[in-house]
Amino acid sequence: MNLINVREEELKDIFDVLEEVFRELKIDYYLIGAVARDIWYSRGNKQFRRTKDVDFAVMVGSQREYEVLRGYLKMHKGFIGTRENSFVLISSTGIQVDILPFGDIAGDTAVRIEGMGLTNIQVDGFVEVYKSGIAGVELTTGHHFKVATLPAIILLKLIAFDDRPEIRFKDARDIANILEHYFELQADFIYGNHLDLFDDNRPSFNAPDLSEISGIVIGREIKRITAGNEQLQARLVKILQTQIGEAENSSFVRNMVAETGSTVEEALERLNSLLTGMDF
Repeated sequence: MNLINVREEELKDIFDVLEEVFRELKIDYYLIGAVARDIWYSRGNKQFRRTKDVDFAVMVGSQREYEVLRGYLKMHKGFIGTRENSFVLISSTGIQVDILPFGDIAGDTAVRIEGMGLTNIQVDGFVEVYKSGIAGVELTTGHHFKVATLPAIILLKLIAFDDRPEIRFKDARDIANILEHYFELQADFIYGNHLDLFDDNRPSFNAPDLSEISGIVIGREIKRITAGNEQLQARLVKILQTQIGEAENSSFVRNMVAETGSTVEEALERLNSLLTGMDF
């Protein structure tokens, strides 16, 4: 039995509700965050730590359209808001759903709404991921959702960490875990699209550590996703360069080490491989 498929089945009711409401209100969306990551892991029969959160990026044109969506879920589907975060709703079964708006609602890549607690978020990269970093996936629940790819998830997590490093320590752990397992999860994709990495000047298939190849491929994919947005690319490069420069003094690097049991040098090599891929 694939235990991660059980996780998808546990979310069937919430997926049913959200799919219905998004369709009714004609709102386009894609899955991000832990559930998106778990979907890709399940295709490789990998497990990750469990989370009760579900994260959707929703394309809306205005604050009013976003409030209509939130109001509909509250009035007709039993959701309730929270005092801590105005972008979060709790389902009638207790599942936390983060509904993160992007599109025309975001003026200068920031979204500000009326509410309590957190009412202001940065959504750098959301449009780029929507255009070039999602894939249609058939879930075990029968739903067909657009899901952020693993490189797109890393892209968004780098930005999320940079926005709020004091509370986003799990992003570094998630990125480290994806880098560690990416090759085995996406080997066919790597061989089919990045075969040049296996020539005489690149790490070979028999190399003891394939994480360099994984990092370069992810870096290339991030560069492809962000093509046309030089400001976003520069920000991502700066984030990586900053963490690499701080080395063992970086909380990001320390969390990578804690997640994988690697050394600081190995964590830095993986971050450098991302940079290498983005420079191709």
